[in-house]
Amino acid sequence: MMQIVKQFLRLVIPYWCSRASLFSWIIFIATVATTLGLVQVTVELNHWNKAFFDALANFNGELIYQLLVEFIVLVAIIVVMRVYAKWLQQWVEIRWRSWMTERLVTRWMSGHNFYHLTLTAEPDNPDQRIAEDIKMLTTDTLKLLIGLIKSIATLAAFSVILWQLSSGFLLPLFAGVELPGYLLWLAVLYSIIGAGVTHFFGRRLHSLFYQQQKREANFRARLLRNRDHAEQIALMGGQAHEQQVLSRRFRDIEGNWRSLMSREKKLGIVVNTYHQIAAMVPYFAAIPALMAKAITIGGVMQVRMAFMNVYRSLSWFVLSYDDLTRWSATVVRLAQFVEAMEQCEARAKTASRIDTDQGINADKLTVKTPNGETLLSDVSFILNDRDAVMVRGPSGLGKSTLLRTLAGIWPFYQGQLAFASNNTLLLPQTPYLPTGSLRDCLSYPQMSNDDDAVYHAALDAVNLGALIARLDDECEWSLTLSGGEQQKLALARAFVQQPAVLVMDEATSHLDETSAYEILQRLKTQLANTQIIMVTHQSHLAALFERTLDLSAFSHKITHHKREGRVESAQENAELGGLIRVP
Repeated sequence: MMQIVKQFLRLVIPYWCSRASLFSWIIFIATVATTLGLVQVTVELNHWNKAFFDALANFNGELIYQLLVEFIVLVAIIVVMRVYAKWLQQWVEIRWRSWMTERLVTRWMSGHNFYHLTLTAEPDNPDQRIAEDIKMLTTDTLKLLIGLIKSIATLAAFSVILWQLSSGFLLPLFAGVELPGYLLWLAVLYSIIGAGVTHFFGRRLHSLFYQQQKREANFRARLLRNRDHAEQIALMGGQAHEQQVLSRRFRDIEGNWRSLMSREKKLGIVVNTYHQIAAMVPYFAAIPALMAKAITIGGVMQVRMAFMNVYRSLSWFVLSYDDLTRWSATVVRLAQFVEAMEQCEARAKTASRIDTDQGINADKLTVKTPNGETLLSDVSFILNDRDAVMVRGPSGLGKSTLLRTLAGIWPFYQGQLAFASNNTLLLPQTPYLPTGSLRDCLSYPQMSNDDDAVYHAALDAVNLGALIARLDDECEWSLTLSGGEQQKLALARAFVQQPAVLVMDEATSHLDETSAYEILQRLKTQLANTQIIMVTHQSHLAALFERTLDLSAFSHKITHHKREGRVESAQENAELGGLIRVP
C-alpha cells in the first residue's frame, strides 16, 4: 500500500505544487467549504428531525406547520450546495486532467519516447493510460478525497450529538461498570467490524480491476489494428484468423469479468447485509435510553439520523472500497507509464551522439536489440556528405536497425556517432500517411505552405502528376492509394522538404525498376546537397550510388565471414582516400 501512495504522490505533486494549480486550489478550497457547509446544514436537519417527531407525538399542529416551512428551506439549501459542490469538483477535475494530459502527451511524444515504448512492449496500451487512466485518476482522487473530508467533518459533528443523546443514560455492562456515550461506541464498533469484513472479502479486487483494464485495452487495440489493416487482411483472407484472435481476447475479458463478478457478489452480500442491519441498529440501541425516559420519540429519530451519519462516516472505507481498488489499479498503471518513459529518457542520455553539419562518422558502433542481443558490432566508417551510399547485406542482418540508429530514433547502441540529426528525413518501407489534405501529407511532419509550385514539382518528380488537382483534398490516403503510390508520395516529401540527410529503408520496394531508377536519379540531381543513404535489395539501383557499405562483416548472425569490412564502389578501393574506414 505504501508503494501505491508513493506512486500516487509522484503523479500528483508536479501539478499541485505548480503555479498552474493556483486557481484549482481556490476552486478546491471552495468545494471543501461547500461540503463542510453541507455537513452543517445536515446537523440542522438532525435537530429539525427531533423537533418534528416530538411535535407529532405531542399533536402540536401549529409547530408542525412551522417545521414544514423550515424543512423546505433546509432542503433547498442542501440541493443548491450539493449541485454546486459537484460542479466545482468537476471544474477542478477538468483543469487537472487537462494539465496532466498535456504534460504526459508532450513527454510521450518527446525524444521518440512513443517509439521506444513500442520496442519494449511495456507498458501496454499507452493510449488507454493517457485517455482513460488520467481521467479516472483525477475523477476518483477528488471524489475519494472530498468524500473523506466530508466523512471526517460528519463524524466530528454527529459524534458530539450521539454522545450528548446518550449522556443521560449509562449502559450497565458487568460488575457495576457503566458505559457512557454507548451509542457512539456502538457506532464505532459496528463500523470497525464492517471495515474488517469488507477488506477480507474484497482484497483481491485490486488485481482483478488491473487485469480488467489491461484486457479491455488489448481487445480495443486489436480492433483498431484490424481497422487499420483491413485491406491486407481482406486480400489474404485472414478474417477467420482475426476473428479467432478477437474471440480469444474477449474470452480473456469474459474470464476476468466472471472472477470480478464472483468477488463482487461475495462483497455485495457482506456490504448489503451490513447496511440493512445498520438501518435498524440505532432503533434497538436507543431502546434502553427510551425505556429509561432519557430521550423522547423525537430523540429516537434524532439518534437514528446521527447514528447513520456516524456509521457512514466511519464506513467510508467500506462504502468506497470499489472506488479505492479501481483507483489503486489506475495509480499503478499510470506510474508504470511514467517510469517507462523515465527509463527511455535515461537510455537516450547514455547514447553517445554528436551533431555535425558534415557527413556521418561512426566509431566502434555496436547496435543491439531491445533485449540486449547484438546485431552489429565494431562498425566504423566515415561517409562524405556528397556521396550516395547503398547499405547492403542479407535480410535480418540489422540494416534497417542501423538506419534507425543513424536517424536518431534507435537508442540501443554503444560507441560514437556523429550525424546531422537536426535535418534528417527517414522514409521507411511502409510510409505513414496522415489523414488530411495531400498538401499536409507531403509536408509531414512539417507544416504545409501555400507555394503550390513546390508541391506540383514534387508530384511530377515521382510520376504522380494526376494528383496535383487533389492537392487540397482531405482523404484517408493510406486507404486510397496503392502500395506503390504511397511510396511515391513518401518520396515526394524529400523533394518538398529537401533534408540535409535522406535515409531510405526499402523505400522503392513496391515500385517497378524503371520508376525506382528514374525517381532516385531525380533525387540525386535535384537534391545535390543532400546526403542519401539507402537500404535496398534492388540491384539495378546500385549504379546510382557512389559507395556501397556491406554490413556482413559486422554481423554476429554471420559467423562464417572473415572479420573484415568490405566497401565497394564504382572505383577501386584505393581511390577511397579514407572515405570508409573499417577496423
